[in-house]
Amino acid sequence: MLRIWPGNSDPIQARFLWISAASLVFFTLGYITPAPKFQRLATSEADLTRGERFSYLAAIVLAVPAFWVAVQILGYRLGVGYLEGHGPSLWQQAVLYTQLFFGLLYVGAVKSDKDQVRKIALVVFLTVGPRLLVALRWRRFFLAQAVLPIIFIMVARGWLKLDVKRTAALCLIALFILFIPAITRGDKLFGADEFGRPQLVTYFGWMTTLKYFQDNLALEYQCSPLAVSLTAKLIPYKALGICTVDIGRDKGLPATTERLLTKKYTNDIMKGTGSNYLLDLYLTGGYPAIILGTIVFGFTCRRFAELIDHRSLYAGIWAECLSRALLAPRGTLGYVYERIPGLLLATFAVILLSRLLTPSGTDARVTTTQEHA
Repeated sequence: MLRIWPGNSDPIQARFLWISAASLVFFTLGYITPAPKFQRLATSEADLTRGERFSYLAAIVLAVPAFWVAVQILGYRLGVGYLEGHGPSLWQQAVLYTQLFFGLLYVGAVKSDKDQVRKIALVVFLTVGPRLLVALRWRRFFLAQAVLPIIFIMVARGWLKLDVKRTAALCLIALFILFIPAITRGDKLFGADEFGRPQLVTYFGWMTTLKYFQDNLALEYQCSPLAVSLTAKLIPYKALGICTVDIGRDKGLPATTERLLTKKYTNDIMKGTGSNYLLDLYLTGGYPAIILGTIVFGFTCRRFAELIDHRSLYAGIWAECLSRALLAPRGTLGYVYERIPGLLLATFAVILLSRLLTPSGTDARVTTTQEHA
């Protein structure tokens, strides 16, 4: 709506706005579709308790290198423009994502007892803090990846009741994530642009990716971009020499829709275009794929929401998927689901390691119960 301003034409054709609106209907249809009964993962009360303790200690210990890495990234980014230089290195991302994993694992596994409030608050601070520092001069999703899953879990488990004041506070947090990193990295949000239109309207225009969907229905590719994005964390495409694209000096990147568009428009990984999940689906199977894929997308998001409303070692995984789903209109569907296999394996490893580190018989008095993944 903000893109349609008096005296300026909207580059998005009406039919693509209608397709976008229809996709919201199909997403809602998938979201409200009842789920069949599946056999769910089960975790004993003893494993829950051990996992809670282990993740609490890990989140605290890893906060030290996470803050150090965040300060390094912030210091470097202060010396270069937003689209200049390079992003966090692989090892820096590994530190930040590992610390995020244990922070979310603890928030999902901790009991709702009131005596845990201080521990929860500490872990939340240590998880969000490093990413806030990074987001101030880098990309806002680094902050959103920590804040949104935590909020989703708190709301789902009833820790955060959404009255008027708390809803207003959440809106302020959303505005902070949306605008403060943009301001601190140098984006222009106020005043008028070269056409005399309010800069804020232009800014929201930059954020939409419907134009990429509209203009790239015939985008060329070797492998299905959706399949590549869903499996990029599992299949070593670069080593296999298949389904890759070279962008500037970056060679052998998995050829997702976002990277194919970046190759076409900027050929610079630092100036990535983003993508749109509707284009992802269209390139897979045209408009029928958009309808079916969006329904499935909504269906899985509802399942994720149901799986975080109770104490669980896996709640952080599903909450992170929900947070990534919010970015699908500016990204790919693979981004929503790509980390699930790796995070599940990491959680299984935590369960095994916490068992090995706990003396035999310590939790014998704990009654075994079942909890849903």
